[in-house]
Amino acid sequence: MTSPCNTDVVPRYLLERNALEHPDGLMASFEDGTKWTWTDGVTHARSAASVLRSMGVEQGSCVGVFLRNGPEFLRAWLGITFLGAAMVPVNTAFKGSMLEYAIAITRPELVVSAGELARRLGAVVTTPILDVAELTGGAPGDVELARPIETWDTHHFMFTSGTTGRSKAARTSFAQFFQLGSWATVDVGIGEDDVFLIDLPLSHGSALCMAACSFSTRTPIAVRSVPEMNAYFETARDTGATVGFLLSSMVGYLLNKPESPAEHEHRLRVMISAPLPPDPAAFQKRFGIAQIITAYGSSEVPGILAQNDPSTPLVDGSCGRPRKGFEIRLVDEHDMPVPVGETGELVVRADQPWLLTTEYASDPDRTATAWRNGWFHTGDLMRRDAEGNYYIVDRVKDALRRRGENISTYEVEQELSRVPGVAEVACVAVASPAGDDECKVWVVPQPGTTLDFAAIARELADRMPHFMVPRYYELIDALPKTTTMKVQKFLLRERGNTEDTWDLETHGRIRVTRDGIREMSI
Repeated sequence: MTSPCNTDVVPRYLLERNALEHPDGLMASFEDGTKWTWTDGVTHARSAASVLRSMGVEQGSCVGVFLRNGPEFLRAWLGITFLGAAMVPVNTAFKGSMLEYAIAITRPELVVSAGELARRLGAVVTTPILDVAELTGGAPGDVELARPIETWDTHHFMFTSGTTGRSKAARTSFAQFFQLGSWATVDVGIGEDDVFLIDLPLSHGSALCMAACSFSTRTPIAVRSVPEMNAYFETARDTGATVGFLLSSMVGYLLNKPESPAEHEHRLRVMISAPLPPDPAAFQKRFGIAQIITAYGSSEVPGILAQNDPSTPLVDGSCGRPRKGFEIRLVDEHDMPVPVGETGELVVRADQPWLLTTEYASDPDRTATAWRNGWFHTGDLMRRDAEGNYYIVDRVKDALRRRGENISTYEVEQELSRVPGVAEVACVAVASPAGDDECKVWVVPQPGTTLDFAAIARELADRMPHFMVPRYYELIDALPKTTTMKVQKFLLRERGNTEDTWDLETHGRIRVTRDGIREMSI
């Protein structure tokens, strides 16, 4: 594997190339009907970059973006990257102390936001906030750089799930960023006649990298605010999408819906599915999709494992085989390789520099812990079969994945510990009927206290992202602990739910959604 060239991976250079060679070609379409050509994209990027530069942003600076999907996000992102500055995309579900912490560890010079999100941000930080509308007022002329943007420069800081503590902000180079998306774009051979449906949050690396790598293949993107799961194939049909991206329980949701005519009226030919459907062939047949691909990656490592070769049959349950350029091992607690078929932690290193994260912002200790013995430790437990296919078994860390979002159990526990009457709490994953994780908390109440779980859930919804509010609650006299007083969460996971488990939806008759609390009918 050879080191990538900056003109092949840096979004600024890709957009300028596309605008020069195909100025009127479609670059992006949006929910409000707005469309950008490649020329429009460069014009918006230069205008935004001009405004940011007037605010003191320079090459190598760091700028936060706290926006939902739409032309505003693209305008802010492209303006930042045209300057050779680094972006901090912040999950729009963050609030309170989590939002404050995200800004504190990355230290952006300013944050681009708008409306309610800007007010939420302003309530917890003193960092300057720039209304995204101001980015339209800059001169669209060329923005000169002090030096070329190189592959080793930082494109963004991406927040991890925060598995053993608070969320970390992983530094991502342009080279790493491109590798994160190229397995599903360049490697698959999508092109100008395709349309990539981008409906996952652009504040996540998975959607952002696909949008950027579509610049390389000159593939138009159809940007939507959220996945419309009740009308997924209608959206695909109306946007002309040929490539889609399903995460976590989205697959199960589509399979459980009644069949509809729209399932056969779309142009989708490539579907990214992480993980794979339980029966990939049946999924393809029902929805008329020619190719399903999958991979394993994270905020720290690009898609280092993949199943994306149409000439090779899909292996059920596997997240793929190693991609060229990466050396992978499964190791025990002493970093010694485990035999084929046994479970070990996935560790990785790359043939070329800058393809893996080099640090966590403001966190040298956790950087050193992850990078040890010359390998990056992912914290994920996997096994490998004799054919070289890898399978995710569990997480070394305490993260759980719910509704396509990674959740830090530590952060859930921190918020619950602030609730009056809660003495101790442990958060674990339990199986969900949808096929991913559900969030459960085991709560030790303070003596003489009666806890109202419905009221607690409503309180948590006011200060936590909706997807982090636990669904299941259970009282326990004492948490199981080791002799060093560490909670033995594996024992709690093994118990799962019991007859004493309180269910927010079944017993509380409420559901926490991105739009707030929804009362459920009896």
